[in-house]
Amino acid sequence: MDAWRKLNPGREAEARQVLSGLVAHLNDACIGSVSEVFDAEAPFTPRGCMAQAWSVAEVLRCWVNTA
Repeated sequence: MDAWRKLNPGREAEARQVLSGLVAHLNDACIGSVSEVFDAEAPFTPRGCMAQAWSVAEVLRCWVNTA
């Protein structure tokens, strides 16, 4: 997200749109967490460990930085 934002300044709304799926995922599987990995193609099924603290931290960090 940091690299995308650097190449696309002023497009925070688009960045938030990309992140919105992950933010919504905070209410799935293990509430308040983000799964370890997702399938690369739709419907992007979560796999692996159902809770990764560093993944939650990164999603929230990116969300705050696009505000």
